[in-house]
Amino acid sequence: MNTFGTLFRLTTFGESHGPALGSVIDGCPAGVPLTREMIQAALDRRRPGQSALVTPRNEPDTVEILSGVFQDKTLGTPIAAIVRNANQRSQDYNQLASVDRPGHADAVWRERYKHRDHRGGGRTSGRETLCRVIGGAIAEAYLARDLPSISTVAYVSQVGELVAPVPAPGLTRAMVDAHPTRCPDEAVREEMARQILAAKEAGDSLGGSIDVRVEGLPVGLGEPIFGKLKALIAQALGSIGAVTGVVWGPPDLFQRIGQPGTKFHAVKDAYGGIQGGLANGEPMQVRAFFKPPATLADHAKGGRHDPCIMPRAVPVLEAMVSLVIADLVQQLNARPHSA
Repeated sequence: MNTFGTLFRLTTFGESHGPALGSVIDGCPAGVPLTREMIQAALDRRRPGQSALVTPRNEPDTVEILSGVFQDKTLGTPIAAIVRNANQRSQDYNQLASVDRPGHADAVWRERYKHRDHRGGGRTSGRETLCRVIGGAIAEAYLARDLPSISTVAYVSQVGELVAPVPAPGLTRAMVDAHPTRCPDEAVREEMARQILAAKEAGDSLGGSIDVRVEGLPVGLGEPIFGKLKALIAQALGSIGAVTGVVWGPPDLFQRIGQPGTKFHAVKDAYGGIQGGLANGEPMQVRAFFKPPATLADHAKGGRHDPCIMPRAVPVLEAMVSLVIADLVQQLNARPHSA
């Protein structure tokens, strides 16, 4: 399954070392202001080669819009966009044609399909996430027109054993992007950067977590049974390759979960913005946990890999959450309303 969503739908295609990767977005209404530069700005936040903390693969990730947009507005028809791969070094993976990398999906992919693209992981590569960022940028353009109150901001909350304090309300993407770690805390982020660089030099890697905060959601967004807002968010974030867990609720949930109910429920933000599967009007808060990247030792030192994936994953999480919200808004708008 390469399609995500019900009415506002994203289909992704392409491999890490193929000619291009791309997205088809179906269900975006007509008349939404959308330019190539808006999508490019989102991709620039995810692209490789941003700093010494991430992979040095030098990809400009230049987006081309093929359909669905005219005079900087959507047409209501499928929007197709591609990014051509420009800096592959496929020969670096020749030895992996018959060898499965520990910690990767090589062995299970081979068992399932009996054939796979070993170059950079092919379809299982993290490079596929650029397609999600394209979809997220279009979803956010739609939401900016119809629900401009919504603000989605993600930030790196943990690297290794370093946990950042919870930022104050009013956090913006500019504040998050001010440092290569994408951690907004000025004290912790410098040590995070030092540890990431040390892991990179040693051929090691670091995991951690990213928090997503969404403000301005309309009360009641979501469905109360199988379409719960928390379930859809978990599916969206769980579909990202390196994510190993998702938790809804305030950042200190693990500390508070052992409290008796009289104390737990006395706190206003105890539910992370979701009650009964629906948005309750408070900021929605979600944390996604990431495993350390599995490319290690000499292969990590000699290749072009992220020693810590979280700084580049921040816009990916924002994109997936925005896609969920856009789809739910579309479903809500499509229903007849009783008088």
